[in-house]
Formats: sequence, C-alpha cells, structure tokens
Amino acid sequence: MIRFETVTTIDDTEFDTLFNASLSVLDEGAYAWHLFPEVDTVEQKKIHIRAAYDRLLTEGFVWRVYDDDGVLLLNAGTKTGNRATFLLGLVKPNAAGTKSYLYTDEFNNARNAYWAEIGITGWTIETAGRNTPIHNHFSNRNSTSKLGASMNEEETTIEYSNHKPMNLELT
Repeated sequence: MIRFETVTTIDDTEFDTLFNASLSVLDEGAYAWHLFPEVDTVEQKKIHIRAAYDRLLTEGFVWRVYDDDGVLLLNAGTKTGNRATFLLGLVKPNAAGTKSYLYTDEFNNARNAYWAEIGITGWTIETAGRNTPIHNHFSNRNSTSKLGASMNEEETTIEYSNHKPMNLELT
C-alpha cells in the first residue's frame, strides 16, 4: 500500500538511498546544476540537495512517499493557502525495480487523498526547463490525465542567463 505523509525530519539513510537513486536523473537535467558551478562532485551535490531539503523543512514542507517495502520518494515545496509549489523530488524504484508505480491508480489515489488531507487544490511544479526529465514527466498526456488536472505551462526568462525554467500550473 502506498502512503504519503508530511515529515519534520529526514532519515539520513533514506535520504542517501533516494539521492543515489536519483543522481543520474538530476544530472540529466532534472536539476539546474549549471546555476551552481561550485557544486561539481557527487558529495557536493548531495550536501547541496540535503541543505535545500533541510531549508524546506522549516521554510516549506517535505512529504515522504512509501510502501510496505520502504521509502519511494521524498518531495519538498512550499504551501500558500490551498496551493503547493513543488520544488524538489528524489525518486527511487520500488522493490520490483521499477518506477511504474508513479502511474498507478494506487499512487494517484494516495496522492489525491494526501493533497485533500492537507488542503491542497492546485499546485505548481518548477522544472529546469523544456525537455528535461521532470518537465517531460508532467507534460506527458497520460501523466496529466492521471493527475486528474488541467495543466498550463509558463516559460520563465532569467535576465543575463540562458536558463529558462518552466512552471507547470496544475488545477
């Protein structure tokens, strides 16, 4: 059974497991490392991501997704009223070695129940830009349909930068 919960602390072993499972996707464009040129080793990246999660434990909220075999995701963001902004996510395969659970009714029902429990009716996902792993995941028509949401995309321009993050608004 997949469950979602808000956490106030992060287990070091779970964080390390999720970070290691997510690093290749983060490096493929899911995280804008180019904005942090001083962060270039695996250890520096882990410290950087952990610091961002620790900051969101106090300035936002962190939620953990797990099943009977253990942790699957650790996500973080901010909440304003009934809207959440999803800023960080670490994901690992389940015990069967797949991430296909992300597209199951069980996952979607657990997520929707969690959002309702904490009063979320819409959310924004800030991605590193077009054609990055997270942007593509949420832009996928099947994924959006599974979300039971409508989605609008907005590309943001950062002055003096080639970085063009995308905001995906889901309602």
